[in-house]
Amino acid sequence: MVSDTRFRFRPYVRSGAAAVALGALLVAAPAAWTVALPAAVAVLALAAPGRVAAWRRSGLAPAAAAAVSLLCTLLHRGPLDGLAGAWLLLELGALAVLIGLAVRRAPVVNAVLAAAAGTIALALQPLRMLIPASAAPTEYAFFLGCWAIAALAAIGVGVIRRLTAARRARTLAEARRDERLALAGDLHDLVAHDVTGIVLDAQATRAEGDPAQAPEALERIERAGLDALAAMDRTVSVLRGTDAPGTRTHGAADVPDLVQRFEATARIPVRLDFDPEAARAISRESGDALYRLVAEALTNVRRHAPNATGVEVGLTIANAALQVRIADTGAGSNRHRLPRLAGHGGTGLVALTTRVEALGGTLDAGPASGGWAVEATLPLAREAA
Repeated sequence: MVSDTRFRFRPYVRSGAAAVALGALLVAAPAAWTVALPAAVAVLALAAPGRVAAWRRSGLAPAAAAAVSLLCTLLHRGPLDGLAGAWLLLELGALAVLIGLAVRRAPVVNAVLAAAAGTIALALQPLRMLIPASAAPTEYAFFLGCWAIAALAAIGVGVIRRLTAARRARTLAEARRDERLALAGDLHDLVAHDVTGIVLDAQATRAEGDPAQAPEALERIERAGLDALAAMDRTVSVLRGTDAPGTRTHGAADVPDLVQRFEATARIPVRLDFDPEAARAISRESGDALYRLVAEALTNVRRHAPNATGVEVGLTIANAALQVRIADTGAGSNRHRLPRLAGHGGTGLVALTTRVEALGGTLDAGPASGGWAVEATLPLAREAA
């Protein structure tokens, strides 16, 4: 609460400090209104809160301060006495910062107008001290050139900061897009796996027509539905920002439980060759890709090989890499053929191939021994290599 209050009153403190500084300068260095007014307008346009701050961000306040400065330059007649030149330096600094802010934050058209007006105003500002003093041509060239360079430097800084902010915004947009694609992949890999099991379990129970199997099937359907809802809850939590983006919830150690649930719901015998060292030998990112690879392959068995007589899942460490193989053992006549699910997109393995290759591994899929096999290699973690 203290920090919020401090943040809320900070613009007013800055505005009050600017007003006090202007008052002190007016007492210490009195000057003609054509010298003090543009400096005061520029400083207040830079420090004032509220609507002036909104105008400052839109470029209107810098343009107005530049217009006041240019008007006072045209109307100034008297010489500068004593410390009156301090007002010119104060105006120079405030106008330069305003120009930079306008170029950085204002819409493009307003930024261009504010930059042009500010550059003209600053470049001509030294005329207030040069004309009354009957300065030499070299002095005109020196002072006008220096003030113009100051304005161009402010514009350059504003352009650099604007481009940097635009690049940062593009980077954030790309990161958000990548995260949304990753979340879509999560939904495909995890939720589709459970939902496919629910549909096929219901189809199998209906096709067998055995009422005694209904309670057990309903229990499996309920468990798969709860798992799917939990996965969706985690995804929604990430979208809402309650969890850190990219948080992974599965790894190699979760594969045996995944296989066990598949075997219970799909009613296909599964032979699992699982090396316990695999869970510790690969990185967290590789473990996540491994879990999703196995889930996608088992889901494809459910959807495209309903008459498979068995599935083999192998996770072994060999040749300084984790070797993964998921294969169904072909179709047989002892299982009732279920209707295939319509609308499968076929993009799961494509996305997983990209993810595995990005981790330094390989992934291949194709016919094998009358069925279908998915084979992949994943690099070991450095400490395990």
